[in-house]
Amino acid sequence: MSVITISKEYASGGLEIAKALARKLGYEYIDKEIVQQVADHAKVSHQEVLDFEEEDHINIRAYLSRIIDLDIFKKNHQHSEAETEELETSYDDRDKIPYSFDTQGWIDSDIYREMICKVISALGQQANVIIAGRGGQCILKEQAGVINIRIIAAMADRIARLQVENPDLSNSQAQKQIEAMDKKSREYIKFYFNEDWKDPKLYDVVINTSRLSDERVVEWLGTLCQ
Repeated sequence: MSVITISKEYASGGLEIAKALARKLGYEYIDKEIVQQVADHAKVSHQEVLDFEEEDHINIRAYLSRIIDLDIFKKNHQHSEAETEELETSYDDRDKIPYSFDTQGWIDSDIYREMICKVISALGQQANVIIAGRGGQCILKEQAGVINIRIIAAMADRIARLQVENPDLSNSQAQKQIEAMDKKSREYIKFYFNEDWKDPKLYDVVINTSRLSDERVVEWLGTLCQ
């Protein structure tokens, strides 16, 4: 198996399992590196993509990009008709994006989705990689040689995991944080891919870490994915 995607409920142990599995298999674990690649393709800063990801995905900036033309807000958009015609016909077909103008200094939901799909599709052509989050299970769901894994756990166990790292959190505070992070992941998948984050048909394997230890999960997945 050359490519693995990992989708995880917050505080389910999925992050630790994904990293341990990468070490066991000798695979490259790819998570935040995707942000830099998106930034490079979209010609914006790493921090701007990171900030965009941290926003709620059903927000005014993303929403407006779906219903109106945001040219008037984008930087470097003042071109003559001749310059605009040149831009429309001179870009490299290998780097198609959903706009005919330079996206330097700007990112919106359509640009972000296009670049995420481009980056993860390219990663899906490589060998021995684990891709964490960002809709990899949706982008690569039809691709041969990819196994899509989802990690879940009972709320009580997730609260306990979170409190190990944050012992000052009460049960209610921990649950509120978990629910907020789950909501963000759920809305991300719905907004960008129109899929249900919890739909088991998106995954080849769903593992409940309330029933299996992290070590057992890594051992079993290591055998499965070799």
